Amino acid sequence: MAVAHALLATDRFTRIARITEEYLQPRFPGVRAALWWTLRTGEIEPRRLHCSPQSARAWASAEQAWHILEGGRESGGEGSGPRLYGLTMVSTESSRAVLQLRIGAAELATLKSDPEAVQLSGLLSSRLANLMETQRLKGAVRRLERAEAVQRVVYRISELTNASIGMDAFYAAVHEQINLLLYARNFYIALLTDNGTALEFPYAVDEYDAAEDFAAHSALGHGATEYVLRTGKPLLMDRTTHDRLIAAGEIVQIGAPARTWLGVPLEMDGAVVGVLAVQSYSEEIGYGLAEQKLLAFVAQNIAIALQRRQAADSLHRAYAQLRDQLEELKRTQSDLIENEKMASLGRLVAGVAHEINTPLGIGVTSASHLDEIFKGIERSEEIADLPELARSVAKARRCVDLILNNLGKAAQLVRSFKQVAVDQTNEVWRLVEMREFLDDVLASLHPRIKATCHRVEVECPPDLAFETLPGALYQIVSNIVLNALLHAFDEGQAGIIRIACKQEDGKVEVTVSDDGAGMPEAVRQHVFEPFFTTKRGHGGTGLGLHLVYNLVTQLLGGSIACASRPAGGTRFVIRLPLAPDAASVHTEG
Repeated sequence: MAVAHALLATDRFTRIARITEEYLQPRFPGVRAALWWTLRTGEIEPRRLHCSPQSARAWASAEQAWHILEGGRESGGEGSGPRLYGLTMVSTESSRAVLQLRIGAAELATLKSDPEAVQLSGLLSSRLANLMETQRLKGAVRRLERAEAVQRVVYRISELTNASIGMDAFYAAVHEQINLLLYARNFYIALLTDNGTALEFPYAVDEYDAAEDFAAHSALGHGATEYVLRTGKPLLMDRTTHDRLIAAGEIVQIGAPARTWLGVPLEMDGAVVGVLAVQSYSEEIGYGLAEQKLLAFVAQNIAIALQRRQAADSLHRAYAQLRDQLEELKRTQSDLIENEKMASLGRLVAGVAHEINTPLGIGVTSASHLDEIFKGIERSEEIADLPELARSVAKARRCVDLILNNLGKAAQLVRSFKQVAVDQTNEVWRLVEMREFLDDVLASLHPRIKATCHRVEVECPPDLAFETLPGALYQIVSNIVLNALLHAFDEGQAGIIRIACKQEDGKVEVTVSDDGAGMPEAVRQHVFEPFFTTKRGHGGTGLGLHLVYNLVTQLLGGSIACASRPAGGTRFVIRLPLAPDAASVHTEG
């Protein structure tokens, strides 16, 4: 018959209830039909029963259907008017269904005795059993597919933990994976910081709240996020739950109100360290217990991944820090070796200078004595009668003058040698007004600077002052300026020498730079070595910058660096302490 074909053709519970109702109404006007069913196993509650169609809940009774499923095959109300009649259609371990009719007492009696109606009841029961088994199998397939999807997501999150990507990319990839399992268009991760007194949001995406609305670092408040942190339990919050928690003072509204909000705790080593949250602003999209369980399960794996990731990042940072410390140690070792080399060379030069002083003194004394002898001969009366002798004495006196002149130059060079030894024990530390001091230095160098077409510019705060050895500082600045005048500029070039001073990190930084020809790297590497010069025979001894190096590093306890490149000028950066250290004071005292 037609009703049988219609039942077999449909796979919807609501349509089955409609077909049943349409079949009965021509014979029993006013009859209404509803299906109550469940695919749950074990004990059930009336509110857990599905009703088809949903509109039937206005007149049907879930309690009656529940009682029939729990204890009897059929049930009906008393009286002669319309009443509810329930009939068990399917009852297995995994599927149960009740057909509920709203029908008059006389019509119900007729219906029970009608062979065609009894036949329809059997067909309806068989069709419902098949449909519910199909639904159960589809549900099992969906659960299996969901379980496989969850496993894929968990595996992917585990892969991301070991991927060489930054934390921002990691959070974005985690969000993408969660979005494969449930609606996560609005998603954020909140983590405790500052020993659990504040929140940070390393990742947040929302339709209404902008990224800047999620404070990068904020004190704990009374939002839904903090509620999950306090309780350590997931929170599935619809508007009713939201209003109830606000009324109870448990939370306050933060951000745009959502239709459904779901947050689960992130736990590491048994402690809640953050919250994973999704929310929906749409009336058509919500979350339930299934999504809560799913997000909680994923959150466990995300917490593990975060813990591993943080541990890996900490290890990388520790490795980078150790590497930087090793590089610093190597630089310090190199500086110490360089300082010791320069100090050793300085001691060698000073020793040689000391040894040379004695024969030089004897030579000067002897030449001076010889000069006096020749002067005595020239003053004698007998010399006028001996022209040849007079000419010989004049030549001898010129030779003595040459000897004395060159011995004087040698003596000056020896004095420079002594300066290399940093023998400044008679000088005392005192407070130096740097701007005034530089003006004095340039005033003393004015004759040398005036003889060139170059100019010297000074940039120094008027209140910059520090304790130092003025004599040593004078030699440092003057030697570098004179070195620039001699070496930095090509003939005919008008150059600029700049002296800039500032206080930084507890030190005084003096920078002396020029816009001259610069020097190649092979030359720059040797500028502080003794006797190294590119102007030998043109006024360069190779001792000026070596003297500067020793004065800065050995006597004043500072550092000096040289930067230069061809056609790029040269810059000397000197860093000196604001006050003498204990070792320097002891040395000077």
